[in-house]
Amino acid sequence: MPLSGRAFVAAILTALTPSLAAAQDDPGANGGAQTFGGPDGVSSQVEETYEDKDSAYEPDALERALTPYHAWKRRLKDQHAFTIGFNAYWLYQNASETLGSEDDAWGQIYRLQGDWTVFGRETGHPGSIIWRIEHRSNIGNNLSPSELSGEIGIAALNPGFGYSSSFDTDLSVFHWKQLFNNQTAGFAAGRMAFDVYLDAFAFQTFSKGFLNRSFVINPTLATTGIGALGAVAKGFVSEQIWIGGQIYDANAASGTFDMDTFDEGEWLKAVEIGWTPSIARRKTDRIQLTYWDKDEREKAGVPSGSGWALSASWKVSDKAFPFLRVGHSDGGAGVAAEDAASIGIEYTTRPDQALSVGFGWASPVSPANGPTLKDEYVLEASYKFQLLRGFSLLPDLQYIKNPAKNPTSNSAWVAGLRAILTF
Repeated sequence: MPLSGRAFVAAILTALTPSLAAAQDDPGANGGAQTFGGPDGVSSQVEETYEDKDSAYEPDALERALTPYHAWKRRLKDQHAFTIGFNAYWLYQNASETLGSEDDAWGQIYRLQGDWTVFGRETGHPGSIIWRIEHRSNIGNNLSPSELSGEIGIAALNPGFGYSSSFDTDLSVFHWKQLFNNQTAGFAAGRMAFDVYLDAFAFQTFSKGFLNRSFVINPTLATTGIGALGAVAKGFVSEQIWIGGQIYDANAASGTFDMDTFDEGEWLKAVEIGWTPSIARRKTDRIQLTYWDKDEREKAGVPSGSGWALSASWKVSDKAFPFLRVGHSDGGAGVAAEDAASIGIEYTTRPDQALSVGFGWASPVSPANGPTLKDEYVLEASYKFQLLRGFSLLPDLQYIKNPAKNPTSNSAWVAGLRAILTF
């Protein structure tokens, strides 16, 4: 019998009780970084804007011009435990084969975000307010990169996933984050970015090399809107094993500050268990298994569904960072694929440059009364040039084999150029 939303949250918190009760006051023993979730989370992204990155160019005039701004940010952090950052992403893509006349796509994403530690800053159990104002859209009258997928006839392996045309400016993240036990356990509740926590993964971010959904978010996972009301709890129950659970409003829509759907009582739920050789290496060296279940969305006419996802990554050296992902679903809950797998590597060629290469496969969900869709394959390669401390360029090339909804072409090339600005 499926758990209700309240019973699900209670079960997760009960499972984590031993870890939460062991709150300590040493925030440094486990390298407590106040990060909770994947690399696309607010805390992780904001912290990145404070880092000194190796870059190809370091213009003295630019550094002098930005010195007052960086000094202001440092004062906010040191004196008030308030961190703030801005991220912008621009993406151009061109497809070699499309069903119509549109073969270009332009997209943009803007994020103003912050993390304010309200209490417990120098302890192992800080409490913080996390917020993000976000906008995503196409540029001009062009297609957005996520829409280009439909023009190519792709069913599951969207080559510009996340670069949407219908994400209005929104307070997409606003929640309380509470860490415990030397920052190795905690919970968050409020308006959430579900993709930060669900099957959290080192490459599940717009800031690394990959663009295709095969590598960014497992195509077999059910999703909901960014900004969904929800809660997540995760924690280490030993030095190497963590468990977690999360629940979100299943009817939330990205880019819309609308909480009415919460009353419908339809949920996206997930539980996870993971292993890492040590807590200090939890961000890179890890194996994680997630089981998810999504209720039927009665008004939307979408059936219930469930499935699992496995993600693994291991930084084998300072240069090489390989990963593996697999997933399976029953085809319900509006998922893109019943089965999927991907493998890839990020290789740092120089301190300011990195090559990313990955191969992915997916078996798309076929329509109930339609033909069986072909399996899709993708090979993606990108190269990151960190030109300035806060600016990078990433040329990207994808080869899509068997676009499942394109009856006239067996393959397509998608070339792209991405720019990322952080400060």
